[in-house]
Amino acid sequence: MAHISARIFAASLGHSTSIEVIIPNNPLAPKPVEKVLYLLHGLGQDCTAWGRYTNIEALAEKYNYAVIMPEVHRSFYANMVYGSDYFDYVAFELPKICEQLFQINHVREKTFAAGLSMGGYGALRCGLTRPEFYGACAGFSGSVEPQARVEALEQFGMGKQIVGILGQSLAYPDEANLYKLASKVAFLPEIEKPKVLITCGDKDYLLEDNRRLDAHMKKLSIPYKYMEWAGEHDFKFWQESLSVMFEYFEEIEGVY
Repeated sequence: MAHISARIFAASLGHSTSIEVIIPNNPLAPKPVEKVLYLLHGLGQDCTAWGRYTNIEALAEKYNYAVIMPEVHRSFYANMVYGSDYFDYVAFELPKICEQLFQINHVREKTFAAGLSMGGYGALRCGLTRPEFYGACAGFSGSVEPQARVEALEQFGMGKQIVGILGQSLAYPDEANLYKLASKVAFLPEIEKPKVLITCGDKDYLLEDNRRLDAHMKKLSIPYKYMEWAGEHDFKFWQESLSVMFEYFEEIEGVY
C-alpha cells in the first residue's frame, strides 16, 4: 500500500486543500483501483485523524481498498451560506479529482462513504444524496440531527461557524436533513438504493439521536443495519466500527 499526503486545488472551495490517501500499489499486479472508501473526519479533527488514531492502513491493505480522507475543517460537510461549498467538494468534486489522479475506475457497487461524528453525518448525507454514485454509506456515532443541535453546537464554540454554515436564520435546508433524504431514497427502485450502516456506543452522548434515526430508517424500505454495543464517543469505538464496516461492505458487495 502507498500512503500519500497531498495538496489539491478544489474549485468548489476556491482554494487548495489537504487530503490523505491510502492506495494499493502492487507493481506485480497493476490494475485500476475499484474498491474505494471516502472516509470523513469529525469535528475538531483533520484529514490525518484516521491515520493517526486507527489501523485504517492495515485494514485497507487487508481488504484491498483505496481510502480517501479529505479535510473539511468545522464545516459540517455543508455548502456554507457564508463560506465554501464543502458538501459539493466532498460528494461531487473530490471523487472526480481522485479518479483522475489515482487511476480509480468508478464502480458504484464498490464505492463507499463512511465517517465518525460530524463525518458520520457527512457520509450518510453523501450516500443518501447520491445513491447513483455510492453503493453504501456508514455513520459511526453520527451527529445525525444537526438541525436539532444548533444550541449544543454553539456550546462547542461554533457560534460564529453555525451562522457561517446556515446563515442568520439558522435553518437547515431539506437537502441537509437525513430523515428527509432517507424518505426520498425509499421510493427508488430496490437496485438503486444504497446500503446503510449506522453504529453507536451505548454510552455515547449522541446515542438518542442515533436511536431516533434508527427508528425512522426501520420504517423505510431501505437496505439498512443498525448496531449498538458498549462504547463511548471515542476512537476505541470508531476503530471497532471500522472493522465492522469493512465486513459489512464485503458482505453486501457479493449481494449486488
